[in-house]
Amino acid sequence: MRRRRPGPPVLVLLASLALTGCAEESPLPKPVVAALSSTAVSSSAAHLAAQPLAGHAGGEVRLSGEGYPAHGRVVFTFHGLQVGDTTADAVGRFVEVPVRVPDTFRDSAPGTQFTIGATSGPVYAETPFVLTR
Repeated sequence: MRRRRPGPPVLVLLASLALTGCAEESPLPKPVVAALSSTAVSSSAAHLAAQPLAGHAGGEVRLSGEGYPAHGRVVFTFHGLQVGDTTADAVGRFVEVPVRVPDTFRDSAPGTQFTIGATSGPVYAETPFVLTR
């Protein structure tokens, strides 16, 4: 007696038909193909430091960083508000660039932590800053 070899599973057959466009009457939906990509450089590629680490609204902070594009424009933000910019040197660094903490944060409670950011194209780094009176 001759035994029949089992055929491919039904799901594999239906998937195969869906991919070739022959499954117009198939109750299964066609597969969806998605691709994700990002051109942003990891924030770990750049570093930002503030001196001092705390201060009052209207006070000066000096920012230093590395890992930015050579000769790239670096924009500084304090809690999302632009507070200054500079140009990185030939190796992607800048040293002690002065910026002012915006006066608009004068009414914030002492001890409130904000973020100072530095962006150049897709490269971004941030550092915390604590507001004092």
